[in-house]
Amino acid sequence: MRIPEIRDRMHELADEHGIPELHQLADETRRRSPLRRVRARWPRLTEHQKVAVREAFVSNPHLGVRELADRFHTSIGRISEAIRGKRE
Repeated sequence: MRIPEIRDRMHELADEHGIPELHQLADETRRRSPLRRVRARWPRLTEHQKVAVREAFVSNPHLGVRELADRFHTSIGRISEAIRGKRE
């Protein structure tokens, strides 16, 4: 069983047996909402910057991600996102 199925079954058991604490425990199995605790250090790249990163990556295969990040004044994660097409 997966967690949502287990949670539903716990609610059913709580109703069947009259155990309110079981409802509370079942609700504790929900995921917390993802909160960003720290402001993003590196802003997202614009479409123009993403294209420039991809062109630099293709035309300079000897450059690593760190060198590209230094060249574009951003993080290696932003470079990776631009190359792989993530977060578009």
